[in-house]
Amino acid sequence: MRCLRLWVVVGLMPGCLSIPTSADAEVSYAAVESPWPASPVCLNQPGVAVAKEVLFGRTRTVVIAGGSNPIPDERWPSYTPSLGNQKNSDRFLLFTRSCFSRSPGKSASCEGEACRDVIELDGYTWVGLSKVEAADCVGVGGCTNMGANPGALFVVVTRKCHELVFENEGWFLDGPNGERAIMHATATGTVNENVTLPAGWTLKKEALATPLVLRPFGGGDACFYNIIRDHTLQAYHQFKYATPRYP
Repeated sequence: MRCLRLWVVVGLMPGCLSIPTSADAEVSYAAVESPWPASPVCLNQPGVAVAKEVLFGRTRTVVIAGGSNPIPDERWPSYTPSLGNQKNSDRFLLFTRSCFSRSPGKSASCEGEACRDVIELDGYTWVGLSKVEAADCVGVGGCTNMGANPGALFVVVTRKCHELVFENEGWFLDGPNGERAIMHATATGTVNENVTLPAGWTLKKEALATPLVLRPFGGGDACFYNIIRDHTLQAYHQFKYATPRYP
């Protein structure tokens, strides 16, 4: 089984936690939007500009600061997670608002606190946001333990019940076969449009006449997203696919 290092999602981690490709993991989902609650209870805090995320290595779950004792903003820059876990690169967010409705693995019929998984890590509480299921590499540039090389893209298949809303403008990543994704975060706070992409892929800014609302894919109770990263750590949510199923 092919193994991609965890930097696919969250930064350089020594060793390999055996993230398989989607083919090896036999992960596949329909490229259709899943039903979304009419009046969801959002578990995330509004107005967050920089996401505080950690990869909980034991379960390959991305957790965010939350619960009864989240890590304070002033503690985050110097925080180093305990062995086996990895802090995400800084995520300067580009969407206007979002709604995280339930942790991965929770039923669509859950209510209230039953919709979120809360763990304790290093004296703080964290809420399960997404689960890494597989990671694929697109382009001849290749992907290494340092992430996507110029000319390549990481495609990380995740379970994440998360609605995102973009307004005014967006940076769109378009593929040669109808793929489309929108940038949701940078590592620096500044968008870099001069990235080296795989053949046939382009990146450009476009005005949004109306809000663009992204919701998970897979149909039914499924909550799948492809999270794509370029070689500068800019990250995108895919919302159009080349085929009726991914991969």
